[in-house]
Amino acid sequence: MQMGINKIRRKKVWEEVAEELQRLIVSGHWEKGERLPSEVELAKEFGVSRSALREALRSLSSRGLVQIRHGEGNFVWYPEPEDYLHPLMPRLMADREDVFAIMEARRMVEVTTAQLAARRATPEMLGGLEALLEKMEASREDREQFARHDHSFHKQIVLATQNNVIVKIYEAIEVFLVSQQLEIVAFADAIERGINDHRAILEAIKAGDEELAAEAMRTHMERTYKAILENRRKEELH
Repeated sequence: MQMGINKIRRKKVWEEVAEELQRLIVSGHWEKGERLPSEVELAKEFGVSRSALREALRSLSSRGLVQIRHGEGNFVWYPEPEDYLHPLMPRLMADREDVFAIMEARRMVEVTTAQLAARRATPEMLGGLEALLEKMEASREDREQFARHDHSFHKQIVLATQNNVIVKIYEAIEVFLVSQQLEIVAFADAIERGINDHRAILEAIKAGDEELAAEAMRTHMERTYKAILENRRKEELH
């Protein structure tokens, strides 16, 4: 039985514009809350029509990276750790079973996202991951900033899957992930371990090696799990 050949799908102009805008936003080209250049200016910069630009902005708005304020303009938006610190979080995080349940969910979702990202990440997306890893390295002395860049790195991998269903699943548990990352960065050696793990994940994704990317993410999840377990045991001894 012969396998059918699928036609190669060419990307639409607005999709390419959305990818480039996403790369610029995630890499910190514009600050959170900053007003983007006018549609006329951006369309001219990208060399595309305003209709293509507007479609790209609508796409980014649905992903939570741009706020479209009618009559005011388009503004950069991305989640900060404190945006997720809902009043219920301290109670949720106080239960150690919730912490380990979160890790199980992370392993289930993020190992697959790394694998898909290795297959689908565009050069622009890879550039965004590179920039975020550099920011993680530069924020060694600022644990909250490190946690923010750590979270953005994982979110960029999810976006690189180019699967809107996976993105929505990730966003559904994102509140727990940010709170957990803020806790983890306080552990001894967490910063250097995190940088090394993320570098391995990035190199595998850049190489387009799906199995290696999945294994690198799985290793990162397991090390994080063990770090949480070890710190909880130390707490019990004091």
